[in-house]
Amino acid sequence: MEGDGLKRNALGIGDAIIIGLSSSGPAQTMAVSLAGIVAASGYAGILPILISFIPMLGIAIAYQRLNRWDQSSGATYSWVARSLNPMLGFLAGWMILLYYTVGTSSLTIPCGTYTLQLLAPHLVNNNLAVGLVGAAWDILVTLLALCAIRVAARFEWMIAIFEYLILGFFALLGIVWVFTSKTAVPLSADWFTIKGAGGVKGLVAGILIACFMYSGWDAAVYVNEETHNPAVNPGRAAIASVVILAIFYSVATFGFQGVLSGQELQANAGNALAVIANRLLPGPWSSVMSLVVLTGTIASLQAAVISAARIGFAMANDRVMPTFFRLTSPRSGSPYAVTIFMGAINLIFLALSLFTSGIGSALSNIVSALGLIALLFYGLTAFTAIWCFRRELHSSLANFFLGGVLPGVGVIFSVAMIILSITTGATNTIILIYGLGSIIIGALVALFLRFTGKTGFFRGEINT
Repeated sequence: MEGDGLKRNALGIGDAIIIGLSSSGPAQTMAVSLAGIVAASGYAGILPILISFIPMLGIAIAYQRLNRWDQSSGATYSWVARSLNPMLGFLAGWMILLYYTVGTSSLTIPCGTYTLQLLAPHLVNNNLAVGLVGAAWDILVTLLALCAIRVAARFEWMIAIFEYLILGFFALLGIVWVFTSKTAVPLSADWFTIKGAGGVKGLVAGILIACFMYSGWDAAVYVNEETHNPAVNPGRAAIASVVILAIFYSVATFGFQGVLSGQELQANAGNALAVIANRLLPGPWSSVMSLVVLTGTIASLQAAVISAARIGFAMANDRVMPTFFRLTSPRSGSPYAVTIFMGAINLIFLALSLFTSGIGSALSNIVSALGLIALLFYGLTAFTAIWCFRRELHSSLANFFLGGVLPGVGVIFSVAMIILSITTGATNTIILIYGLGSIIIGALVALFLRFTGKTGFFRGEINT
């Protein structure tokens, strides 16, 4: 059945913020990133998080300004196509779809791991068991995402409250350990210096992971067509999400990173937070932390499916994705066809990522590749905002700073990090294949669509 499109005014600004926060998912993000950021930057992990905040804020402001201009669920895809070039717009949409499909591997793996940690600990390191349980969660979350967006938002609210309370408690407990010298590595000045981060190479590798940690807040914008006051609230939600994430990740990383040694973190890459919780507060609390990460990961997985579906829906309106992606439920307004499709694609990426390497290396490669992809489309969005509103930048100091300087910092940061991540060796061949290789495939798809002439999108006929 085909409805009238996405359901209008279904969400408030609080719902949009929660979807943005859930997409970034502090519990699952810390679960898959902590070992990686310590391996990359030592115990100076807070440094790349703080460095990344200002450019991320500038990029969020760019999203806000562009959303005021055009409220499309395609967001960057639509903005780039309208302002710069349709071919570039398609690649932007392709990158975001990659982020929210390849990225589910970094969600479904912890889903499987933490479920087994709770129910069958002896299978935690069994790739097949982790894959099967993760796949089951993916199917259940896809079914939930088919419900009305308001129902999905209420589900995200319940999990977010539980997630932030428990994680916040353990992060503060970890900080107490840091200052009472109970951590595996004593607090020192190196925790706050580039030298302590392993020099430029280590810092860049850490920033790439930090970008992944922040990324996902833009999910607040992909539900703009379904949010009350769509020209204003989604942009505010994006900025609020970035600020909240900066505070939370800084506190949590500082509190958690020294509880285990680097070797212990790597050995427990898939369930590090549960091991940390048990070290901080022995007893049943490791199971509570496993439950926190599990529920938080499920919420993030749902947000990823919702976001990918909205991007696919917008691209289908321009006939650069299969037209059946436009099918929506007349009752709930859910784009059910593309939601089911994206859920199925997630299962394929799960199998490819999990059964081609071990859990620890799979998570590390996926996280870094997603950081690279996020840098590309975030930087492109910031540049688009500057270009789109270039004639307004001289109208006031506020416009120059908010519309030019801060998004410009985001552009420069994105380009510099991409270049440095490659030239310093912070990215390996697998990461480049995951990241840049998949974008090349997108370019070939765009060229095929352009020259087969089945859509007017590449001639400027943009419907989103």
